[in-house]
Amino acid sequence: MVQTTMIRLLQLVALFAISFSSAFAQPATEAEVSKAMERLNAAILSGDAQKLSAISGAQVNYGHSDGRVQNKKEFIDALVERKSVFTKIDVTNQKIVMMGDLAVVRNHVSADIAPGGKPGHVELEIIYVFRIEGGEWKLIGRQAFKI
Repeated sequence: MVQTTMIRLLQLVALFAISFSSAFAQPATEAEVSKAMERLNAAILSGDAQKLSAISGAQVNYGHSDGRVQNKKEFIDALVERKSVFTKIDVTNQKIVMMGDLAVVRNHVSADIAPGGKPGHVELEIIYVFRIEGGEWKLIGRQAFKI
């Protein structure tokens, strides 16, 4: 009887521990993805090839609001060579959905741009897909839509 009670108590403690840890695991992972988004936007603003490469997955698929789609090299080169220029990025209404080793991020971006030295402004809705690669969240997909 004592042994059965002890086993049930251990099962209850184990169940509590699992429930407790999973309750806190989701927000921590969402926080990591949110930080990856911050690193992505900082890299885009800087046009720094190393930072852009570090946050991008090996086979990133980067879609623009005008329909262009770039691979990793094209995406990075356009920013480094100042063909795509962002001077300010404001993010609002960000939502993150976790799916195991994938995360889907949706947000609204209000950005000042200067492609070819011509100042402009865009309002975009963007969907991003991040995946864990080498223990870090990496951008593997992005598609922007003008609103």
